[in-house]
Amino acid sequence: MSIDSHRIISWLFGSALPLWSKSGLDITAGGFFDNLSLEGFPIKEESKRLRVQARQVYVYSHAYLMGWKVERGGISPLDAAKHGFDFINSYYWRDEPGGFIYAVDRDGVINDSRVELYEQAFAIFAFSWYYRATGDQRAIDMAVRTLEFIDLYLKDAKYGGYYENLSKDLPRRQNSHMHLFEALLALFKSTGDSEFIDRACSIYELFSSRFMDSKTNTLGEFFDHNWVPASGTSGLIVEPGHHYEWVWLLNHFESLGCKSNRSLAEKLYQFAEKFGVEQTTEPTRGLIFDSVLRSGIDLDDNKRLWCQTESIKAQTARLELKLDKAAEFRLEFLLNRLFDFYFINETGLWREHITKDGEPIRDSVPATSLYHLFIALTEVLRVRDGMKSI
Repeated sequence: MSIDSHRIISWLFGSALPLWSKSGLDITAGGFFDNLSLEGFPIKEESKRLRVQARQVYVYSHAYLMGWKVERGGISPLDAAKHGFDFINSYYWRDEPGGFIYAVDRDGVINDSRVELYEQAFAIFAFSWYYRATGDQRAIDMAVRTLEFIDLYLKDAKYGGYYENLSKDLPRRQNSHMHLFEALLALFKSTGDSEFIDRACSIYELFSSRFMDSKTNTLGEFFDHNWVPASGTSGLIVEPGHHYEWVWLLNHFESLGCKSNRSLAEKLYQFAEKFGVEQTTEPTRGLIFDSVLRSGIDLDDNKRLWCQTESIKAQTARLELKLDKAAEFRLEFLLNRLFDFYFINETGLWREHITKDGEPIRDSVPATSLYHLFIALTEVLRVRDGMKSI
Protein backbone atom coordinates (compact mmCIF):
# COMPACT_ATOMS: atom_id res chain seq x y z
CA MET A 1 0.00 0.00 0.00
CA SER A 2 1.32 3.42 -0.95
CA ILE A 3 1.93 6.00 1.76
CA ASP A 4 0.13 8.93 0.16
CA SER A 5 0.80 12.63 0.65
CA HIS A 6 -2.10 13.04 3.08
CA ARG A 7 -0.63 10.52 5.48
CA ILE A 8 2.83 12.08 5.25
CA ILE A 9 1.43 15.57 5.88
CA SER A 10 -0.66 14.29 8.77
CA TRP A 11 2.30 12.62 10.48
CA LEU A 12 4.87 15.34 9.79
CA PHE A 13 2.85 18.54 10.10
CA GLY A 14 0.00 17.26 12.24
CA SER A 15 1.96 15.21 14.77
CA ALA A 16 5.75 15.54 14.68
CA LEU A 17 6.24 19.29 14.28
CA PRO A 18 3.65 20.24 16.94
CA LEU A 19 5.13 17.71 19.37
CA TRP A 20 8.72 18.79 18.96
CA SER A 21 7.84 22.50 19.21
CA LYS A 22 5.95 21.80 22.44
CA SER A 23 7.52 18.93 24.40
CA GLY A 24 10.81 19.31 22.53
CA LEU A 25 11.13 23.04 23.21
CA ASP A 26 12.50 24.23 26.55
CA ILE A 27 10.41 27.32 27.18
CA THR A 28 11.83 27.75 30.67
CA ALA A 29 15.58 27.69 29.96
CA GLY A 30 15.73 28.16 26.20
CA GLY A 31 16.62 26.04 23.23
CA PHE A 32 15.53 22.51 22.39
CA PHE A 33 15.86 19.31 24.38
CA ASP A 34 18.13 16.60 22.98
CA ASN A 35 15.73 13.72 23.61
CA LEU A 36 12.14 12.85 24.41
CA SER A 37 11.01 9.70 26.16
CA LEU A 38 9.06 7.07 24.24
CA GLU A 39 5.98 8.62 25.85
CA GLY A 40 6.83 12.04 24.44
CA PHE A 41 8.13 13.78 27.57
CA PRO A 42 11.36 15.82 27.59
CA ILE A 43 14.44 14.32 29.21
CA LYS A 44 15.47 17.48 31.01
CA GLU A 45 18.67 16.42 32.76
CA GLU A 46 20.68 15.91 29.57
CA SER A 47 23.00 18.44 27.98
CA LYS A 48 22.01 20.36 24.85
CA ARG A 49 24.23 19.74 21.86
CA LEU A 50 24.79 22.46 19.30
CA ARG A 51 23.84 20.10 16.47
CA VAL A 52 20.37 19.63 17.97
CA GLN A 53 19.72 23.35 18.21
CA ALA A 54 20.95 23.90 14.65
CA ARG A 55 18.93 21.06 13.15
CA GLN A 56 15.75 22.21 14.85
CA VAL A 57 16.29 25.78 13.66
CA TYR A 58 16.54 24.37 10.15
CA VAL A 59 13.40 22.22 10.48
CA TYR A 60 11.16 25.01 11.73
CA SER A 61 12.56 27.58 9.29
CA HIS A 62 11.84 25.22 6.41
CA ALA A 63 8.41 24.35 7.80
CA TYR A 64 7.57 28.06 7.83
CA LEU A 65 8.68 28.41 4.21
CA MET A 66 6.39 25.52 3.29
CA GLY A 67 3.46 27.39 4.78
CA TRP A 68 2.84 25.32 7.90
CA LYS A 69 0.21 26.94 10.12
CA VAL A 70 -0.18 25.86 13.73
CA GLU A 71 -3.43 25.42 15.58
CA ARG A 72 -4.48 28.14 18.01
CA GLY A 73 -2.29 28.07 21.09
CA GLY A 74 0.59 26.33 19.35
CA ILE A 75 4.06 27.75 18.81
CA SER A 76 4.53 29.11 15.32
CA PRO A 77 7.41 27.69 13.22
CA LEU A 78 9.18 31.08 13.18
CA ASP A 79 8.90 31.41 16.95
CA ALA A 80 10.32 27.91 17.38
CA ALA A 81 13.18 28.65 14.97
CA LYS A 82 13.91 31.96 16.70
CA HIS A 83 13.96 30.19 20.05
CA GLY A 84 16.78 27.94 18.86
CA PHE A 85 18.57 30.72 16.97
CA ASP A 86 18.67 32.94 20.04
CA PHE A 87 19.84 30.08 22.26
CA ILE A 88 22.72 29.30 19.88
CA ASN A 89 23.78 32.94 19.77
CA SER A 90 23.60 33.36 23.53
CA TYR A 91 25.53 30.30 24.70
CA TYR A 92 27.59 28.42 22.12
CA TRP A 93 30.06 30.83 20.53
CA ARG A 94 33.52 30.84 22.11
CA ASP A 95 35.26 34.22 21.85
CA GLU A 96 38.83 32.91 21.89
CA PRO A 97 39.80 31.65 19.44
CA GLY A 98 36.20 31.43 18.20
CA GLY A 99 33.90 28.70 16.95
CA PHE A 100 30.81 27.03 18.34
CA ILE A 101 31.28 24.63 21.23
CA TYR A 102 29.83 21.14 21.35
CA ALA A 103 27.30 21.30 24.19
CA VAL A 104 25.93 23.26 27.13
CA ASP A 105 23.81 22.18 30.07
CA ARG A 106 20.12 23.01 30.28
CA ASP A 107 20.72 26.59 31.42
CA GLY A 108 23.47 27.39 28.95
CA VAL A 109 26.55 26.70 31.10
CA ILE A 110 29.35 25.11 29.06
CA ASN A 111 29.15 21.32 29.30
CA ASP A 112 31.55 20.29 26.54
CA SER A 113 33.92 22.91 25.16
CA ARG A 114 35.13 20.99 22.11
CA VAL A 115 35.02 22.98 18.87
CA GLU A 116 34.33 20.51 16.06
CA LEU A 117 34.04 21.05 12.33
CA TYR A 118 30.79 19.06 12.34
CA GLU A 119 29.15 21.55 14.69
CA GLN A 120 30.34 24.54 12.66
CA ALA A 121 28.81 22.98 9.54
CA PHE A 122 25.40 22.60 11.14
CA ALA A 123 25.49 26.11 12.56
CA ILE A 124 26.05 27.45 9.03
CA PHE A 125 23.27 25.23 7.70
CA ALA A 126 20.85 26.53 10.34
CA PHE A 127 21.79 30.17 9.75
CA SER A 128 21.27 29.76 6.00
CA TRP A 129 17.73 28.50 6.42
CA TYR A 130 16.89 30.95 9.21
CA TYR A 131 17.93 33.82 6.96
CA ARG A 132 15.82 32.42 4.11
CA ALA A 133 12.80 32.29 6.42
CA THR A 134 13.26 35.62 8.23
CA GLY A 135 15.62 37.85 6.26
CA ASP A 136 17.52 38.42 9.52
CA GLN A 137 20.96 39.63 8.39
CA ARG A 138 22.49 38.49 11.68
CA ALA A 139 22.19 34.91 10.45
CA ILE A 140 24.36 35.54 7.39
CA ASP A 141 26.82 37.57 9.43
CA MET A 142 27.21 34.64 11.82
CA ALA A 143 27.56 32.16 8.97
CA VAL A 144 30.35 34.26 7.48
CA ARG A 145 32.03 34.63 10.88
CA THR A 146 31.93 30.85 11.28
CA LEU A 147 33.51 30.33 7.87
CA GLU A 148 36.22 32.82 8.74
CA PHE A 149 36.96 30.85 11.90
CA ILE A 150 37.09 27.59 9.92
CA ASP A 151 39.50 29.12 7.41
CA LEU A 152 41.73 30.55 10.10
CA TYR A 153 41.95 27.59 12.47
CA LEU A 154 40.78 24.41 10.72
CA LYS A 155 41.82 24.71 7.08
CA ASP A 156 44.50 22.30 5.88
CA ALA A 157 46.49 24.21 3.27
CA LYS A 158 48.74 21.23 2.50
CA TYR A 159 46.42 18.27 1.98
CA GLY A 160 43.09 20.00 1.50
CA GLY A 161 39.87 20.07 3.43
CA TYR A 162 39.67 20.87 7.09
CA TYR A 163 40.81 19.41 10.38
CA GLU A 164 38.14 17.90 12.60
CA ASN A 165 38.89 20.20 15.54
CA LEU A 166 41.43 22.59 16.98
CA SER A 167 43.70 19.76 18.16
CA LYS A 168 43.70 18.21 14.65
CA ASP A 169 42.64 14.82 15.94
CA LEU A 170 42.74 11.72 13.76
CA PRO A 171 41.08 10.08 12.00
CA ARG A 172 39.91 12.70 9.54
CA ARG A 173 36.30 12.21 8.46
CA GLN A 174 34.33 12.62 5.31
CA ASN A 175 31.11 13.09 7.31
CA SER A 176 31.89 16.55 8.65
CA HIS A 177 32.97 17.66 5.16
CA MET A 178 29.77 16.28 3.66
CA HIS A 179 27.71 18.40 6.03
CA LEU A 180 29.84 21.47 5.37
CA PHE A 181 29.19 20.84 1.66
CA GLU A 182 25.46 20.69 2.44
CA ALA A 183 25.66 23.90 4.47
CA LEU A 184 27.50 25.77 1.71
CA LEU A 185 24.87 24.74 -0.84
CA ALA A 186 22.19 26.08 1.49
CA LEU A 187 24.13 29.30 2.04
CA PHE A 188 24.53 29.81 -1.70
CA LYS A 189 20.85 29.19 -2.33
CA SER A 190 19.90 31.66 0.40
CA THR A 191 22.23 34.45 -0.70
CA GLY A 192 23.20 33.86 -4.33
CA ASP A 193 26.81 34.65 -3.39
CA SER A 194 29.12 32.66 -5.68
CA GLU A 195 31.81 32.53 -2.98
CA PHE A 196 29.83 29.85 -1.20
CA ILE A 197 29.32 27.64 -4.24
CA ASP A 198 33.05 27.97 -5.00
CA ARG A 199 33.76 26.67 -1.50
CA ALA A 200 31.36 23.80 -2.07
CA CYS A 201 33.17 22.97 -5.31
CA SER A 202 36.45 22.58 -3.44
CA ILE A 203 34.82 20.02 -1.12
CA TYR A 204 33.36 18.24 -4.14
CA GLU A 205 36.89 17.94 -5.53
CA LEU A 206 38.02 16.39 -2.25
CA PHE A 207 35.06 14.01 -2.38
CA SER A 208 35.82 12.87 -5.92
CA SER A 209 39.59 12.60 -5.49
CA ARG A 210 39.96 11.38 -1.90
CA PHE A 211 36.72 10.21 -0.30
CA MET A 212 35.77 7.99 -3.24
CA ASP A 213 37.74 4.79 -3.78
CA SER A 214 37.83 3.89 -7.49
CA LYS A 215 38.76 0.25 -6.87
CA THR A 216 35.70 -0.58 -4.77
CA ASN A 217 33.39 2.29 -5.76
CA THR A 218 32.92 3.11 -2.10
CA LEU A 219 32.93 6.21 0.05
CA GLY A 220 35.49 6.09 2.84
CA GLU A 221 34.66 7.30 6.32
CA PHE A 222 37.98 7.57 8.14
CA PHE A 223 41.33 8.87 6.88
CA ASP A 224 44.89 9.60 7.92
CA HIS A 225 46.30 13.15 8.00
CA ASN A 226 46.98 13.10 4.24
CA TRP A 227 43.57 11.67 3.21
CA VAL A 228 44.85 8.12 2.85
CA PRO A 229 42.31 5.64 4.28
CA ALA A 230 42.98 4.98 7.94
CA SER A 231 44.84 1.82 8.82
CA GLY A 232 43.05 -1.28 10.06
CA THR A 233 39.33 -1.90 10.05
CA SER A 234 38.40 1.79 10.33
CA GLY A 235 39.83 2.39 6.86
CA LEU A 236 37.63 -0.37 5.45
CA ILE A 237 34.35 0.80 6.99
CA VAL A 238 31.76 2.38 4.75
CA GLU A 239 28.26 3.51 5.66
CA PRO A 240 25.54 2.89 3.07
CA GLY A 241 23.52 5.76 4.54
CA HIS A 242 26.25 8.19 3.58
CA HIS A 243 26.42 6.71 0.08
CA TYR A 244 22.74 7.54 -0.34
CA GLU A 245 23.18 10.95 1.26
CA TRP A 246 25.86 11.91 -1.24
CA VAL A 247 23.66 10.69 -4.11
CA TRP A 248 21.01 13.16 -3.03
CA LEU A 249 23.49 15.97 -2.36
CA LEU A 250 25.12 15.59 -5.76
CA ASN A 251 21.72 15.88 -7.41
CA HIS A 252 21.13 19.08 -5.42
CA PHE A 253 24.60 20.30 -6.39
CA GLU A 254 23.73 19.88 -10.07
CA SER A 255 20.36 21.57 -9.61
CA LEU A 256 22.23 24.71 -8.55
CA GLY A 257 24.07 24.78 -11.87
CA CYS A 258 27.22 22.93 -10.83
CA LYS A 259 28.87 20.17 -12.83
CA SER A 260 29.69 16.86 -11.23
CA ASN A 261 30.72 13.44 -12.44
CA ARG A 262 27.32 11.76 -12.38
CA SER A 263 28.95 8.34 -12.63
CA LEU A 264 30.22 8.77 -9.06
CA ALA A 265 26.67 9.09 -7.75
CA GLU A 266 25.72 6.04 -9.82
CA LYS A 267 28.56 4.00 -8.34
CA LEU A 268 27.64 5.04 -4.79
CA TYR A 269 24.02 4.13 -5.36
CA GLN A 270 24.73 0.76 -6.93
CA PHE A 271 27.15 -0.28 -4.17
CA ALA A 272 24.66 0.73 -1.47
CA GLU A 273 21.79 -1.09 -3.18
CA LYS A 274 23.86 -4.25 -3.68
CA PHE A 275 25.74 -4.47 -0.39
CA GLY A 276 24.06 -2.05 2.00
CA VAL A 277 20.58 -3.59 1.99
CA GLU A 278 19.44 -6.49 4.15
CA GLN A 279 18.68 -9.31 1.73
CA THR A 280 17.74 -12.20 3.98
CA THR A 281 16.47 -11.59 7.49
CA GLU A 282 12.79 -10.88 8.00
CA PRO A 283 11.16 -8.64 9.05
CA THR A 284 13.88 -6.10 8.17
CA ARG A 285 14.67 -7.41 4.70
CA GLY A 286 15.11 -4.45 2.36
CA LEU A 287 16.26 -2.04 5.07
CA ILE A 288 19.68 -0.39 5.17
CA PHE A 289 22.60 -1.64 7.26
CA ASP A 290 24.37 0.76 9.61
CA SER A 291 27.79 -0.12 8.18
CA VAL A 292 29.55 -2.58 5.90
CA LEU A 293 33.12 -3.22 4.78
CA ARG A 294 34.43 -2.11 1.40
CA SER A 295 34.29 -5.78 0.40
CA GLY A 296 30.52 -5.69 0.89
CA ILE A 297 30.40 -7.77 4.08
CA ASP A 298 27.94 -6.31 6.58
CA LEU A 299 29.66 -5.11 9.72
CA ASP A 300 26.59 -4.21 11.73
CA ASP A 301 23.21 -5.74 10.94
CA ASN A 302 21.22 -3.26 13.03
CA LYS A 303 19.21 -0.60 11.21
CA ARG A 304 19.32 3.08 12.19
CA LEU A 305 16.46 5.35 11.20
CA TRP A 306 18.65 7.92 9.44
CA CYS A 307 20.05 5.32 7.03
CA GLN A 308 16.51 4.65 5.81
CA THR A 309 15.72 8.34 5.34
CA GLU A 310 18.89 8.85 3.30
CA SER A 311 17.94 5.98 1.04
CA ILE A 312 14.51 7.57 0.60
CA LYS A 313 16.22 10.82 -0.42
CA ALA A 314 18.42 8.97 -2.92
CA GLN A 315 15.35 7.32 -4.44
CA THR A 316 13.72 10.73 -4.89
CA ALA A 317 16.87 11.95 -6.65
CA ARG A 318 16.70 8.94 -8.97
CA LEU A 319 13.05 9.66 -9.69
CA GLU A 320 13.76 13.32 -10.34
CA LEU A 321 16.47 12.41 -12.85
CA LYS A 322 14.26 9.66 -14.35
CA LEU A 323 17.12 7.17 -14.04
CA ASP A 324 15.16 3.99 -13.35
CA LYS A 325 11.78 2.57 -12.41
CA ALA A 326 13.22 0.50 -9.57
CA ALA A 327 13.68 3.66 -7.50
CA GLU A 328 9.92 4.14 -7.50
CA PHE A 329 9.41 0.68 -6.00
CA ARG A 330 12.22 1.16 -3.48
CA LEU A 331 10.77 4.49 -2.40
CA GLU A 332 7.32 3.04 -1.72
CA PHE A 333 8.84 0.06 0.08
CA LEU A 334 10.96 2.25 2.37
CA LEU A 335 8.09 4.62 3.13
CA ASN A 336 5.96 1.68 4.21
CA ARG A 337 8.74 0.34 6.41
CA LEU A 338 9.23 3.80 7.91
CA PHE A 339 5.60 4.00 8.98
CA ASP A 340 5.36 0.31 9.99
CA PHE A 341 8.65 -0.25 11.84
CA TYR A 342 9.95 3.11 12.96
CA PHE A 343 7.06 5.46 13.64
CA ILE A 344 5.26 5.02 16.95
CA ASN A 345 1.73 5.21 15.60
CA GLU A 346 0.71 8.81 14.83
CA THR A 347 2.42 10.38 17.84
CA GLY A 348 5.25 12.15 16.01
CA LEU A 349 7.72 9.87 17.81
CA TRP A 350 9.91 7.13 16.35
CA ARG A 351 12.16 4.22 17.14
CA GLU A 352 15.68 5.39 16.43
CA HIS A 353 17.43 2.05 16.07
CA ILE A 354 16.19 -1.50 15.55
CA THR A 355 17.82 -4.93 15.47
CA LYS A 356 17.78 -7.24 12.48
CA ASP A 357 14.64 -8.76 14.01
CA GLY A 358 12.89 -5.39 14.18
CA GLU A 359 13.23 -4.96 17.94
CA PRO A 360 13.96 -1.44 19.26
CA ILE A 361 17.42 -0.85 20.71
CA ARG A 362 17.09 2.64 22.18
CA ASP A 363 14.65 3.75 24.89
CA SER A 364 14.51 7.45 23.96
CA VAL A 365 13.76 9.52 20.88
CA PRO A 366 16.59 11.82 19.70
CA ALA A 367 15.73 15.23 18.30
CA THR A 368 18.57 14.96 15.78
CA SER A 369 16.54 12.63 13.56
CA LEU A 370 13.75 15.13 12.91
CA TYR A 371 16.16 16.82 10.47
CA HIS A 372 16.60 13.56 8.54
CA LEU A 373 12.88 12.82 8.55
CA PHE A 374 11.85 16.33 7.54
CA ILE A 375 14.13 16.46 4.50
CA ALA A 376 13.24 12.95 3.37
CA LEU A 377 9.48 13.35 3.69
CA THR A 378 9.34 16.83 2.17
CA GLU A 379 11.43 15.57 -0.75
CA VAL A 380 8.84 12.85 -1.30
CA LEU A 381 6.12 15.48 -1.26
CA ARG A 382 8.08 17.67 -3.68
CA VAL A 383 9.34 15.08 -6.17
CA ARG A 384 6.78 12.28 -6.10
CA ASP A 385 3.70 14.34 -5.28
CA GLY A 386 4.60 17.64 -6.96
CA MET A 387 3.98 19.73 -3.84
CA LYS A 388 5.93 22.87 -2.99
CA SER A 389 3.83 23.92 -0.03
CA ILE A 390 1.36 22.31 2.32
